[in-house]
Amino acid sequence: VRGFTALSAEMDPGEVMEMLNQLFGVCIPIIFKYNGTVDKYIGDAILAVFGSPDPEARDKQWIDAVRAAVEMQRAVKRLGQEWMAQGRPVFEIGIGIHTGAVLQGFIGSNEQMEYTVIGDTVNRTSRYCGGAGRGEIVISPEVYRRVEGIVKAQPKTILAKYPGIEDEMKAYLVGGFGTQKFE
Repeated sequence: VRGFTALSAEMDPGEVMEMLNQLFGVCIPIIFKYNGTVDKYIGDAILAVFGSPDPEARDKQWIDAVRAAVEMQRAVKRLGQEWMAQGRPVFEIGIGIHTGAVLQGFIGSNEQMEYTVIGDTVNRTSRYCGGAGRGEIVISPEVYRRVEGIVKAQPKTILAKYPGIEDEMKAYLVGGFGTQKFE
């Protein structure tokens, strides 16, 4: 959610939770519709994985992820229109998509274990997400190579939040599918 910290600071905590649950309530079914798995909630964010653990989805995981992202942006925009009509603040989201190898398994202690994905791919995905503005979908060059010709996209450069690690990352801003514009 873009601007979440500032928005939530001015809202009643119960209303923040209700709105986040409504937001997740429109996004999660879309992730499932496109063969995604919700790995975890990270505050106001969702980490979803496509193509794992279901090996049947692996050959189309990239297009499924982008289709889910486009549909989520549309659903969140409709939800925002409802909230605006009710005089409520409007949440907007940014989505980042990357692909690569991950370590997956149970992590934790005897008291609490969690099945999750970790590794450089997850870290880079977070950076692509951080580089997506309000209403944007940003994909990595690795994802773009797999959806090129299906997805309309334009190059975008993401600047590092922590200079010295990797000052710039090449990316693509998704604009829609074929002749269909994303709005």
